[in-house]
Parts: sequence; C-alpha cells; structure tokens
Amino acid sequence: MILLSFAYVTEKGTLITHKAGRFVVSRNSEVLMEIPEETLDGLVLIDTVQVSSQAMVSFLHLGIPVTWLSTTGKFFGRLESTSHIRIFKQRQQFLLQDSPFALEICRKTLFAKVHNQLTLLRRYNRERDIPEVKMDIRNIAMMGTRLREARSRDELMGYEGISAKIYFSALGKLIAPDFHFDGRSKRPPRDPFNSMLSLAYTLILYELFTAITNEGLHPYVGFMHALREDHPALASDLLEEWRPILADSFVLSLVQHHEILVEHFYRDEENGGVFLTPEGRKIFFRAYERKMRSTNQYLQGTHSYRRSLAYQAAQYSQALMGEDASIYEPIWIR
Repeated sequence: MILLSFAYVTEKGTLITHKAGRFVVSRNSEVLMEIPEETLDGLVLIDTVQVSSQAMVSFLHLGIPVTWLSTTGKFFGRLESTSHIRIFKQRQQFLLQDSPFALEICRKTLFAKVHNQLTLLRRYNRERDIPEVKMDIRNIAMMGTRLREARSRDELMGYEGISAKIYFSALGKLIAPDFHFDGRSKRPPRDPFNSMLSLAYTLILYELFTAITNEGLHPYVGFMHALREDHPALASDLLEEWRPILADSFVLSLVQHHEILVEHFYRDEENGGVFLTPEGRKIFFRAYERKMRSTNQYLQGTHSYRRSLAYQAAQYSQALMGEDASIYEPIWIR
C-alpha cells in the first residue's frame, strides 16, 4: 500500500473501515495503516479490497472519490458524491454539440497534443539523433498543420489518428531494447511499455473525471470523442493534451532510469496480455504519485500536476459557459 495525498491499496483481502476521524486499513485483523481523513484526497483500490458501509458513507460525506481497478488496470467503477452536479452546465454540454465552439475546442486541444508529442520526441532524440525519428517528427508536424486547417471533427480525428500512429512508432525507436515497443496495443496490452501506458492513461483519466465532476460538468459528454455507453468522453477529451506531458514522459522516465524492469511484468496465459506484478504495481504507483505531486510552471505560477488538471477543468467550464473557445488554453510544453 502506498500512502500519500492519494492512497493506492493493492493488497488482496484488505479491509478499509472508518473510526474516530481515521480510515483504518487492515488485513486478517492486523492494522496496516491509519489514514487521517483530512489528509486523504482520493483512493484507488485494486481488485479484492473491501470497504465497510460506514467507510463508504464517510467517503461520500467528505467528498473523497474512490476508484476500483482490477489487477490488470481495468476500470471497475467509482464511488463519489453527487453534490457537485450543476444541471445547467450539463445542459450547455448537450446544447453545444456540433457547434463552432465545440470544433474550435477540439482543434486547439489536438493541436496542443501534437505539439507536445513533437517536443517530447525532439527531447529524447536530441542526443541519439536517429534519422528515422527525425523523419517521423517531420511527418507529425505536417499532420499538425493539416489538423489546424481541418473543418470538421471527423477530419480532426483522422489527422490526429495518423499523427498518433507515427508518434508511437517513433517512440518505439527511442526505447531501451528490453522494452521492445512496436506501437499501441490495448485491451489487452501486448508488451510492458503498453501495459504501463494503459495504466497511466487510466489513472490520469479518472483524475480528470474527479476534476470535471468537481466543476459540476458531466464527464460522459464531450465534443471530441463520440458519445457512447460507459465512456467518459469529456474526461477523454481533456486527457489528450496531457498524454505526452504526463503519461508518455512518465513511462519513458521509468524505463530510462531503470525504476521498472522487465521482471516486474507477467504474461496472462488466457488473453496474452502483459501486466505489472504486485511488486511492479507498487513501484509504479509510488512513482506515479510522486509525479502527480511534483510541480510544473505550465500555468501562471507553480502548481502540482494534480492541481493543474483541476485548473484546466475549471478553465474548460468557464469557456463552455461563455461559449468562448479563446478562454480555454491547452497546455503546451517547451
């Protein structure tokens, strides 16, 4: 179990209860940890962790979101209060579907994502100077130009899809040989690098889910990703600009600094997916929380990455209610 401002409880058979202002984490009647309620911002539970009804009521009362994931990183569900719902904001989300505002928000976000991908590739290729990666960078830049000129959501997503394919191919050329990576594979991930990317994307997605609901918005109603059952489209929309900055750079760092090794993964014999071992998950969650608590200066002043996600959700809400896309400024890295 890793305890910081967010807690990640990974041990099977663990029970969480609430007593005298503290959340008590135990297993087989042995107390593993006591967490003062005022220090806890969120909780991520892996698989067979149990939560008492009293603790659930306390989480709801205190507004502490709880997210359940499987041992392979699959999202099961969330426990969260509905006290932040703002119905007129959510009405606006539906009214502005297919509007010029929606198209411009999508364009700005995807252009920033492509810019951030290019910046990341240039950083990692600066010393290695791989000719194939330089060619990939030129091709992605060309897709970025076309994306900026696109006149429909389908055009935007088409150019973004081509750009993403080239980008992940380029990343594969920059990764250590032990972590061989030929491009994105999902449901299930087929190699260790994809496994970490998928888990990082899931964690950040539900960080954004919390930030969005705190603004009273509907996390399942976005403009970029198609509306469909069981998919938080708005959280996915806001995730795009953060993928290279948070998830991709974070996973690259874990590999480059040898914090995660190939022995921290196993292959599921049933579906062929590759997933973190219990020890690997502990290393991953510690590093992830350290990253989220670290500071950046992408916004005015210095903020943690978690605070920056919340700021972007608030800025998005303001742009939505004002129907003014210029209010929303995606994150750009330099």
